[in-house]
Amino acid sequence: MISKNPIFFLVAAIILLFATANLKAQEPEASPTPPPPGPKVQVEDDPTRPIIFSIRNEHRFLMNDAWANTTIFRFDQLTLKNLGNRGGAKGLILRFDIPLNTLHVGNTTTSGLGDLYAQALYIPKISRKFALAVGSGVVLPTATNDILGRGKLILSPTVVPVWYFANRKRFALLRIQNFVSVAGKSNKPDVNYFILAPAIVHPLGKGWWVVGDTELKWDWKSKLGSGITGVQLGRMVKGKYGVWIKPEVPWGPGRSGNFNFKFTVFKVR
Repeated sequence: MISKNPIFFLVAAIILLFATANLKAQEPEASPTPPPPGPKVQVEDDPTRPIIFSIRNEHRFLMNDAWANTTIFRFDQLTLKNLGNRGGAKGLILRFDIPLNTLHVGNTTTSGLGDLYAQALYIPKISRKFALAVGSGVVLPTATNDILGRGKLILSPTVVPVWYFANRKRFALLRIQNFVSVAGKSNKPDVNYFILAPAIVHPLGKGWWVVGDTELKWDWKSKLGSGITGVQLGRMVKGKYGVWIKPEVPWGPGRSGNFNFKFTVFKVR
């Protein structure tokens, strides 16, 4: 079932415009954050290299013919540029996600603002072969409707080691997070789940790249595990602008859907 959400089609049109334009692919500039030069392909989820902005659309086909669509406006900011230690990167990388959610269940479709997400990461170790990012995220209960958000203030301590290969042209990362609610509405269930998400990034040449990843989730409350496996295909299409698409397949007893499709337009620094 295809979403009738106008935001879904708006972002799809933007993606199509970028993808079909006859533009010369260019490599993105390396981020000024790490001392050594970064990989020639910049992936949006690389924790060591902040982007300027991205617009991501995620369409999820849920159980029982339900569906959910989220458009996320993401912004990164490098701050406290004097913060750092010998062998690490300078500054604190801040990330902000603003989600617009649409949920269709039965005969009812509800749209509105979702829960805002903010993240702060510091890189105490970085070299030509290895980097380590540590920090935390926070989910704010800002949803305009109870079914569009968790209704809880959620903290997510985060550790992301990154390994570089082949003269930093390829790299692998492992995102480790635990989301736990610390406050919020008493009528909403508490949150406590663990995420382990490995990813491998491989450049294909001429501005193209492919990413294979799996997000493994363990819910401490329900004692159910699940996973989401996907393949991302991306390209830098004009200077600092890039696009990517990504189909995903959820699996496991704790999964909430059957298929996801994501696409993004972003700009690097």
